[in-house]
Amino acid sequence: AVQALLPDLPGFESGGGPVIPQAVVIRGAAGSQEVLLVKRTTPRAWELPGGYLNPGEDPQEGMAREVWEETGLRVRSERLVGWYERTGFRPHRSPVYACTETGGQLRRSREAVAVGFFPAQRLPLSLFPWYREIIRDAVEGRSHTGRREQHLGLGTVVTSAAIHLGAVTGVLRP
Repeated sequence: AVQALLPDLPGFESGGGPVIPQAVVIRGAAGSQEVLLVKRTTPRAWELPGGYLNPGEDPQEGMAREVWEETGLRVRSERLVGWYERTGFRPHRSPVYACTETGGQLRRSREAVAVGFFPAQRLPLSLFPWYREIIRDAVEGRSHTGRREQHLGLGTVVTSAAIHLGAVTGVLRP
């Protein structure tokens, strides 16, 4: 029972960490857009779909593959929102793409206990905090050149741990 409370995290990687492309899949008209989120099996929190690249894989292709594997949806990248360099705890680099769905059927996967679209103006409390700015930028049509640093310091770690524990214990819903 105690093991379910502790998130299963990947090993630490030095040198800025891996490249993990992610997608902000947007649907709906301006002012009422929804974004696709996945709730991971561990840590148990909502986040953008995406994941590790296969050797030699292009980040945009890897993002589309990961969205398909995690959610059952096919997507088309409309633009690069930006490269986000997450420093501190679990450093990694994420090119984030604004996307539209082109097909498929929304479904859960072995990596995600839940998937769904959420109103961009009412995102779930159990969304990892660093995604809020990215989603806002994507929905508002902004793109950034250069790298954008997001430092995942102690405050972020504590907030993320609280989100995970709240979701695992059922205190935070959805």
